[in-house]
Amino acid sequence: MKKNFRGNITPKEIGEKIKKSKNIVLTAHINPDGDALGSLLAFYFMIKKFDNKKNVQIVVDDKLPKYMRHFEDTKLILSYEKFLQENDLRNKKNDLFISLDCANEERYQKSVEIKKQSENSINIDHHISNTEHAEFNYIEDICSTCELLYQFLKIFDIELDERIAKYMYLGIINDTGNFRHDNVTEHTFFVCSKLIGAGADNHKIANIIFAVSEKKIDFFGEVYKNKKIDHNYGFAYYYLTQEKMKELGIEKDDTDGIAEMLLKIEGMEISLFAREEVDGSVKGSFRANNKYNVNELAQNFGGGGHIKAAGFRTELTFDEIVKKVYEKL
Repeated sequence: MKKNFRGNITPKEIGEKIKKSKNIVLTAHINPDGDALGSLLAFYFMIKKFDNKKNVQIVVDDKLPKYMRHFEDTKLILSYEKFLQENDLRNKKNDLFISLDCANEERYQKSVEIKKQSENSINIDHHISNTEHAEFNYIEDICSTCELLYQFLKIFDIELDERIAKYMYLGIINDTGNFRHDNVTEHTFFVCSKLIGAGADNHKIANIIFAVSEKKIDFFGEVYKNKKIDHNYGFAYYYLTQEKMKELGIEKDDTDGIAEMLLKIEGMEISLFAREEVDGSVKGSFRANNKYNVNELAQNFGGGGHIKAAGFRTELTFDEIVKKVYEKL
């Protein structure tokens, strides 16, 4: 498999720093998806299996997706407020702050305060837009952070077990769209064969993460009915306001996957799903086939990600966003 590494630390060196650390905090980006959460839980259990005496905590400064209620270990993931209740940041320094699947520091949200009081910070990620925001950075252009973590089994000299395999599999199928995206490689299937061999239930996990609520089905109809399509560019887009969310009775979870859905329309080369946030900002998700680089597009709005899948958050209005997109197409 072709490797594309970036940063100032190797996986082996990361392993050495973890081995020398006692108090470790793991975090991921806000609006966490299956890869962020799967990598957090898989890495937590890898570290604890290597040395159960290490104090490892997981914190995510955001609400978790509803499907995570199906995984009992979700209770290990603390909110920032709960983390503060259990830790005194003024008088306790963590040895190591590790972010997983997080392209920039802004996406830590309040958890950045934990990074500030930690002795060292490590950034492990697979987004090509990663800003190398930690003291030590390791970025690999690969399908998911969970696939990237597979090599740490050897580094820690531990056996793959069902629990670790389950969470790694969760992350991989999330970021590959259940193996539909072109970021899937021979190595991806090799890793997944080992995960399934260790007990990961592919049918059960896929059903959990890709289940669709009745309200989401109704929302699909709303999107298909009111989408905008520009056949000249193969561009499909839809904007969801807070008012429409309240009218439909949907939550953030119910809006996942809309950009992918729009891209499936025959003849489309690029899609944009944008959602108004409670604070008035706009969160956008781009998806593309072969014609456009949406990582570059998203960077115009302070975001990024991958060539064919990227996101952003901006204070611009949706009309301003669309105008700027057209200027770049």
